[in-house]
Amino acid sequence: DRLKQICLLGDRATAPPGHVNDTSAAAEAAFSAELTQLRLHAGLSRYALAAQVGIPPSDVDRSESGHRRAHVVELFHWCKACGSSLDTFVERMDRRLALDASLTCH
Repeated sequence: DRLKQICLLGDRATAPPGHVNDTSAAAEAAFSAELTQLRLHAGLSRYALAAQVGIPPSDVDRSESGHRRAHVVELFHWCKACGSSLDTFVERMDRRLALDASLTCH
């Protein structure tokens, strides 16, 4: 079940043209924010993280800004480079989305 959640976050399906999915948009924003927080918490620059993950620094920037989708295997390496795990990443995503939902419902 956790792996399914991770795959859905890392390999997000796109909505049909002209269709806005608020839940998907919130998940994508949370995903990008968590990527950034993970790197910053580890004290890594984009260049240092890119070198450890094996991707260009521009891919780190584009992933953190939501303009690029990180593949689940890349996410695994991203987490490891930051001293974390996929499970921890998903738990943080769950908390962030729950908080976002509670703020928008009130």
